[in-house]
Amino acid sequence: MELHQLKQFVAAAESESFTRGAERAFVSQPALSASISKLEDEMGTQLFIRNKRSVLLTPAGKKLLRRARLIIAECAQAKAELKHHEVQRSLRLGVISTLAIKQVASLIEQYRRENPELLLEVTDASQDQIETYQKEARIDFALTRLSAGKSKTGRQDVLFSEPYVVALPLGHHLSGRKAVSFAELAKEPFIARTHCESRAVIGELLKGRGLRLNVVYKTNQDDRAISLVESGIGVAIIPQHYSATSISTLGLTEMQTKRQIGFEWSDNSNLDEIMKFVDFAKTVPWQVKS
Repeated sequence: MELHQLKQFVAAAESESFTRGAERAFVSQPALSASISKLEDEMGTQLFIRNKRSVLLTPAGKKLLRRARLIIAECAQAKAELKHHEVQRSLRLGVISTLAIKQVASLIEQYRRENPELLLEVTDASQDQIETYQKEARIDFALTRLSAGKSKTGRQDVLFSEPYVVALPLGHHLSGRKAVSFAELAKEPFIARTHCESRAVIGELLKGRGLRLNVVYKTNQDDRAISLVESGIGVAIIPQHYSATSISTLGLTEMQTKRQIGFEWSDNSNLDEIMKFVDFAKTVPWQVKS
């Protein structure tokens, strides 16, 4: 007994005609008749009462019809489940490189733990690279610094907002104060974060005051910048959420600029997965100081 035989048998039984059953099963009438005859031989019993105008099921045929419908339905369900299983859930996230890696890693780890069947691909990049990846559809969405006003890619959702602060080694002579001026900062050895999104804003503020920072180290890696501050090499301007017990921080009196961090995406076929991740990310604390 084969599945195609059962399908042809059901088509003939429900149509009460070998001719109409053959049309329904997309086979020729002789082919359907031969298939049913073979099925009857295999069952060892007659399944249809044949006459010139129609065919009717025998008691044995009625029993087989009930079973055949169940078998065909189960096979269809199994096929659908396997087909769905082969289409793995996936999500491509771009993460701006000026976010603290420990907190990004915590978010990714928690989401993967709760969604083990999801293939989550994360790409770390600068803001300019993130924008390029979005334009080229190389990522589904981005966790990035949001631009003021309307999103360039279509939709955005703010995760948190934070100011920039000055990072100092513990015990530094400026520690304990609430804020420092650029004039005071210019007297200190400075560690420049070359990938900082607010470099241009900081540069304009310094230029307007006729000041230059005493840059002693340049790096495009935030973990290095923090380590250099910890070691007493210099001070740095960092996003507030980098604050840690290993360093001191204080505000900048002349810099009120804040950056908004959040998700940015365009409408695409993976919108359901994007929204699930965005909603989850809002439940994870970023430990931003008030």
